[in-house]
Amino acid sequence: MTRGVSWFIVAPLVLLGLSACKFSPFERREPWRAEAEERCLAEGSVKPSATIVPMAAINGAGTCGMEHPFRISGLNQGSVEVAPKATLACPMTASLDRWVAEDIQPAAYAWFGQPVAKIKQMSSYSCRNMNGATTGKVSEHAFGNGFDVGGFVLADGREILVKTGWKGRPDERGFLRTVQATACQRFTVVLAPGSNIYHYDHIHVDLMRTASGRTTCKPAPVMPIPPNLPVYKAPPMVAAPPSATPAYYPPSSAAPVPDPEPQEMDGEPGEPMVLSPQPLAPPSYPAAAAPQPLAPPSYPAPTQPYGAPAPVYPAQNYPAAAPPSSTQPRNGVPLPPAGIPMVMRWFGIDPNPTGSTSKQAYAPERQFATPIPPPNAVSGED
Repeated sequence: MTRGVSWFIVAPLVLLGLSACKFSPFERREPWRAEAEERCLAEGSVKPSATIVPMAAINGAGTCGMEHPFRISGLNQGSVEVAPKATLACPMTASLDRWVAEDIQPAAYAWFGQPVAKIKQMSSYSCRNMNGATTGKVSEHAFGNGFDVGGFVLADGREILVKTGWKGRPDERGFLRTVQATACQRFTVVLAPGSNIYHYDHIHVDLMRTASGRTTCKPAPVMPIPPNLPVYKAPPMVAAPPSATPAYYPPSSAAPVPDPEPQEMDGEPGEPMVLSPQPLAPPSYPAAAAPQPLAPPSYPAPTQPYGAPAPVYPAQNYPAAAPPSSTQPRNGVPLPPAGIPMVMRWFGIDPNPTGSTSKQAYAPERQFATPIPPPNAVSGED
């Protein structure tokens, strides 16, 4: 009785504790997540380096964690710092690295004339629900499959924050909207300021999968046109080596001449434009000399002058050929007179020297018989 009473007391407490848990202990991670990580590693999409370091597997509460996480301190071959360090799965690491190299850096050059030196991230791996709620669907951050961008730091130290720059200066607005528009082409979910109250200060990107294959990009992406900026910090002019071919503009186009005066934008003084090296003038070559005609070839004089009469050779005397005789013997047998060929043919004798002497061949009774081929004759079949 005592043992039964104790069970009725403990069971409700256990159920109450399970209901209060943030994640269910009975759920399992979707199989496609581990498969995506294994495929990413097999394809070599992420190259471990000093700024991308492999970590041990993470198994958090409920379904949280990943099989092959990476600790990220820099992207784009370490040229762009990630601060603070991020913990991400292999697919997210590969997508971020391509996004920075192929989209973010070109946008920074287009809008500011300089590259991004640092990304200020606000969240990577975090075992929590969406929007940090106590209940609801598990966030992609719980699988190292989500990343939040809070801002950027340019090469000259200028900060571009999402919170203040989304509606800030024209160059900040253009750059951040370009970042968001390009992210919508690489990730399945992109949420920027204006999507909801939870993303007013950062741009969220993740690789969530849905059964319908639907993607989310909020607010609607807009790709603005960047200004025509000068080259940022052009290298000083260096004399070309003697063997190098100098570059020059073709005669049909004139070389651009930069404006040495500083530019202004939105009523604020801008940075002075940096002069780029001027192209060298096209090389000049001496005119080629006209080709001289060749002298006609000289041949030795012939030993015999042209037009001399041909030499005369002595005549040769050959005996005259005897006329053919119809009675001339052939093979020792004299031929009959020309008047009896019909008589000879009647008796089966061929008067033609090249004909057959067989009596059967010209016998009247054998004229229409089918000839019998010789034993060694070749038939028409192979």
